Parts: sequence; structure tokens; C-alpha cells
Amino acid sequence: MSFYQTLLSFTVAHSYNSSGVCPSLNFYPTDSTRALFDKLGLLLRVTRDGIQIVYDHDLVETLETYALDKLEPLSFDFKVFSQDPDFRSYTEPYTGVDDDILYFDNLAVNGSGTQVISTAEVVSGEDFRAMDAHEFKEILTQKDRLLKPEFVFRIYAANNEGSILKQWLEQPPAIYSIRFNSRQRYWKYYLLGRMARNNETTNGFSIVDPENKFEFETTGEEMLPDQRIAYTFRSKQQIPLYERYPFRFQLRQQGQTGETTVIPSLPVASVKQAGMDAIAGQEIIVSEIYINS
Repeated sequence: MSFYQTLLSFTVAHSYNSSGVCPSLNFYPTDSTRALFDKLGLLLRVTRDGIQIVYDHDLVETLETYALDKLEPLSFDFKVFSQDPDFRSYTEPYTGVDDDILYFDNLAVNGSGTQVISTAEVVSGEDFRAMDAHEFKEILTQKDRLLKPEFVFRIYAANNEGSILKQWLEQPPAIYSIRFNSRQRYWKYYLLGRMARNNETTNGFSIVDPENKFEFETTGEEMLPDQRIAYTFRSKQQIPLYERYPFRFQLRQQGQTGETTVIPSLPVASVKQAGMDAIAGQEIIVSEIYINS
């Protein structure tokens, strides 16, 4: 009876998700990798944070033969897509270049255990490749060039120092890992209705972070497209986007007897609600949040 064991794993972490992982990702092996799985008796397992490649002990010799082939180096190639249409909206890094794709491989790492295969500890702009780069020559199809994957990764069974298959088989399984950070935006609150009118008096409003991590400043009145007047506040710092925010902001009002809390927990930024603003003449993207009363 066959005995299966993990050969290697690939994991993805993301600071946007409260779980720390990306449940929306789908991993698709290329046609050539699918064929290798069939020839080598490998299995693909989807895990909570990525995938595992599992091998059959009875077919180790066949696997070793393929790994030692210098003319056709053994690699496992995957294209990764997200079911979440907002994935690129909340994920760093971002590029405005249409033909750039994130690419990762394990050529620069060696050994067992968890190994980060992005250029830096978190995925950065240095990990982008042009779509016509040689790394994608046997991976991307014409369809992929129209509907781009979120990223591509290739796990080689050999690096510049030779075969690493023996390490995979004899040491704890290698875990190849990447980590995404969520994008950051300035937050802009719009006070409408009674609150906007009240701010014309001495009893002004302020937005406060009870934990004193973020600060907001007033940015004055603004005419909305529907001709309503809003009184606005913008964060002094960029704030990360999260699936579930670990902090809250409050709307407070200064009166003759002191400061009172008007709204103890304000609505938070949505990935979908964004607009443009300017700081010192420089255009920025802001998360727009409207408060009406």
C-alpha cells in the first residue's frame, strides 16, 4: 500500500484578513505541472493558508530521476487567482502597469523549514515582472494575459547549488512562504446634516482615536456633487485597510461644560469607498466615510 508524505508546502499570509491568511485564493498548476503530478504520483492538497505537494514513497526513485535531469529542470509552476474582486484594491504592492505580474521562486533560498521567497520580508514592487519576462514563457497562456493571475510562483527541485530534493525527502518539509501587507489610505470623514450646521457654532466636533495611535484634523467645508455642504476631517497618517478593524474612532463635541462623546464608534473605511484628495498639492487616494444626522 502506498505511503504518502508531504514533500513541500507553499503558504500565503495577508495582514488585511483577520485570520492572517487569504481564503479567497485559488491555486492552479500549469498543464506541464499537472502532467508531472500524474507521472510522479504526486498529490496536491489545498490547506487553510496555501497548498501542499504530497509524494508517494513507492515512486521516490522516479522523482529523483526527474530531479536530476539538467536538460529539463524539475519545477512545480502555479498561477494564483483570487475570488475576491477587491483583492488588488486592498493589497500592496500596486502597480499601474498593466503587463506586470508578481513572480516568486525558490532559487535564492536553501534548506528546510519556513523560507520567505519574496524579495523582502513582505511582497514589494521588486517582485513584479513584465508579462513578457522569460520566467513566464512556459507559464502564461494567452487567456492569462487578458485575465491576469494575482501572482505566479515556481518551485524548483534544484537551485544553483544542485538538487534540493534530498533535503525535501530527509528533512522536515520545506515551507515556501510569502506575506502581503494591506494597502494604506488616508481616511476622510464627511459630517452632513445637523452636524455640519452645528460646526458653524463654537460647539465644534472632533474625531478622536481613544488609543492615540491616529490623529485627525479638520479640513473645512466641502460642497458635494448634490450641493450639500459637508464638514470634513482627514487623518494625519495613512491607515491600513482591514477586513475587521482592531480599533475604533469617536466623534466628540466640545461644549460649554466640556467634551462629550457624540458617536462612540464611527463607521470605518470600506475598500470600495474611495476618492481623491490633495495634500500640499499632491493628489492622494482617501477612504471616504459619510456621517449623516
